[in-house]
Amino acid sequence: MENGPSLAPPSAAFAEPPAARRRRYLGYAGLWALGLVVPAGYLGLAGVYNPGMAISDSAAVVLGIWALFFPVYVYRLRLVELASFARLVALAGLAVAIVSIATGIGNGLTDEPYVMPYFIGPLLHGQNPYSTAIYVTYNQYGTIYQVGPVRYIYLPLLLVFQPFVGGGAGYKLFAVATWAGTIYLVRRNPFAVLAISQPYIALLAASGFTDFPALLLLTVGFVGVAGRRQNWATYLALGAKQFANVFVGLYYLVHRDWKNFGIAIGVSLAWILPFFLWAPSAYFCGAVLGAQGGCAHASAPGFFVHLNYWVWPVWVLAVFFAPLREYYRRFANWARRAPGRAGSPGVGG
Repeated sequence: MENGPSLAPPSAAFAEPPAARRRRYLGYAGLWALGLVVPAGYLGLAGVYNPGMAISDSAAVVLGIWALFFPVYVYRLRLVELASFARLVALAGLAVAIVSIATGIGNGLTDEPYVMPYFIGPLLHGQNPYSTAIYVTYNQYGTIYQVGPVRYIYLPLLLVFQPFVGGGAGYKLFAVATWAGTIYLVRRNPFAVLAISQPYIALLAASGFTDFPALLLLTVGFVGVAGRRQNWATYLALGAKQFANVFVGLYYLVHRDWKNFGIAIGVSLAWILPFFLWAPSAYFCGAVLGAQGGCAHASAPGFFVHLNYWVWPVWVLAVFFAPLREYYRRFANWARRAPGRAGSPGVGG
């Protein structure tokens, strides 16, 4: 199991001098503070704590790159015992998320926890959520916001979660619970714990983004429970968020698992077909193009300019770090041996 670099073998931990222990914990505190201060400070400077304010493209890109960089930096730094530090980051991240929800500090990055529960209303009244616009007024930490007209743009299964968790703080706690569940499932992989529980991801979970339930299902499907992967969870994820379909499809393509690739396509079609047949244009404009007001309002795809979208590559890096690292090493070795490179067999042995 990947435990990352360490200062000393576990047997030497009891013999660690008090001064060395203090230095180690100061190092832990410094790295964790770095993981919190950089994204929180940048979010504040970018002015994105107000959900009524447009998020700049550069803010999302910088913060997304930071979320990928931070766990790799800690891993490569080789100054901390990764498993111990990962546990500290997970516990501190959970505390940060709860404090953020309770106080509003570092919160308010999205209106999803207030708007999403209302999308089940049209469906319960026999209306297509992809073609029925809703208007929502909500109070977040003392400020009144108005949203609308907006239409549902995610996959159908995500609607099921809305009536049971409520809106506002209830939805945010639900997002944090699914985020914490993901951390628990990867607990035997310190790098994954570090990447998923880092402070920036904790703030995204506390704000109530809708990606975390789908990521929990994917984690159950690909990491498993007690070491056993659960296909049913993967199938549910295929009906919740579009990125799950992209990831699962690419995963089976890379592994040339044509049987499961076909199953994934079939399950995805089973989830979306009723709503597509119900209103083809509305479904295509909403779920495929992500247009809130119909196809006329569709814009060019902007994956990298959404704060929450970066959670997906972070999850992939976390869960598949070992094989990704091996692929990188193979590529680096191939590049060094390529003709014309210094030290290659064709340039002097």
